[in-house]
Amino acid sequence: MRSAAYAARVMKQSIVSKSSRLRRLSVFGGCLCAVAAACDRPSYTYSDVPIGGSGPTFGGGPIVTAGTPAGGTTSSPICGLDLAIGTPAFVKQVVNNQHPARLDVYVQLTDAEAAELKQTRTLLGKPAAVGGVAPPLSSLLNQLLITASASQRPLITELAARFKVTRATWPNPWALRLLEHPGSEHMNPLRVSFKAEAWIVRILDGMAAVVDMNNVPVAIEAAIAAPERIAAIYYIWDDRTPGAPTSCENGRRELALGNEAMVEQYSLGTPEILARLNADIDALSVVFDAARPCTTFDKNGMTFHANTVCTSWRQFNATTEYFAYQWSLSNPAEQYKPTTQNLSDLFEALKADRFEPDPFVAEPNLMPEPPPSMGGAGGAGGAAGAGAAAGDGGAAGDGGAHASGGAFEGGNPGL
Repeated sequence: MRSAAYAARVMKQSIVSKSSRLRRLSVFGGCLCAVAAACDRPSYTYSDVPIGGSGPTFGGGPIVTAGTPAGGTTSSPICGLDLAIGTPAFVKQVVNNQHPARLDVYVQLTDAEAAELKQTRTLLGKPAAVGGVAPPLSSLLNQLLITASASQRPLITELAARFKVTRATWPNPWALRLLEHPGSEHMNPLRVSFKAEAWIVRILDGMAAVVDMNNVPVAIEAAIAAPERIAAIYYIWDDRTPGAPTSCENGRRELALGNEAMVEQYSLGTPEILARLNADIDALSVVFDAARPCTTFDKNGMTFHANTVCTSWRQFNATTEYFAYQWSLSNPAEQYKPTTQNLSDLFEALKADRFEPDPFVAEPNLMPEPPPSMGGAGGAGGAAGAGAAAGDGGAAGDGGAHASGGAFEGGNPGL
């Protein structure tokens, strides 16, 4: 029989373990419910769904100090955001302006939008005027039609015709979480997976370039010959963009999806998405620990937003937690300034978005393309402009392209 001392030791360990769990639960709290029905979802704590390894606990990692003086007194903690390190937490999530292509990108959907998507199975809607003001991408393409060189104008013309309706996406779902919705609202990360043969157009400083899914350059002539392979447009909207505002305070980046025919599939509620949510929480916890001793988060007399857009995004650098975090963002809005309060708010929102896996995986429901009109008369989808004859592939169902100028219904870009 085991000794009484052994039994006492086991009981002590059990009490300590229970006390530790209670302390952790007090840090992370329970499920934040956007609506009453949301409480039916499981209430996870950070440690309930590990990604791999022990990992840091949110706000519980070590604080970097400046060393111990000769007198033996420990100095004050120093801000860890600006320390040059080998592998910042978000280093694998940085989106370099020269290499924007990713096989998987994300959209954040409300519960109602997620339910609608399951019914319609289409990612793009119909064109809609926004207060009479053209969306940024449309404004950018219209400006480029005026300023583009002769070699680029055919490609810009194709893009202007095909990308009238787009869906904003980004490779990092957490970076979209608080942009248009409060943290208290339950959101659903939607993963969109591109086809391997898809292309991405990159527009920087008024110049267009094309890359494949491995970020290998594609010749402009090849893209003009096969525009149906272009899935999305990556662009920066700032004061160096034609037609953009004169302040970097409104600058942002976007990967605008406009061609569902180049989407392999999209998914909701999968174990992979849940794992991504937890991995993002892990990374945020590292940044939180680095930010705890910091007293300021603005640089060079500029706001976080302006500094990110006009300074950091001008020259690629991901050697610190601060730079890697900036380069992971789509829109460096105030709620994404890496203060401890903002990071905590983001963490709580992501934690509340976690779910019991209930996979929904589908292919886009591509609407058939209206046939080109004869003699320029308006057809079911609108008039086909000059030169808008059917491409070599014929109908869109077989991957054939409708030449530039062809109109479309329901937000499908006529591919």
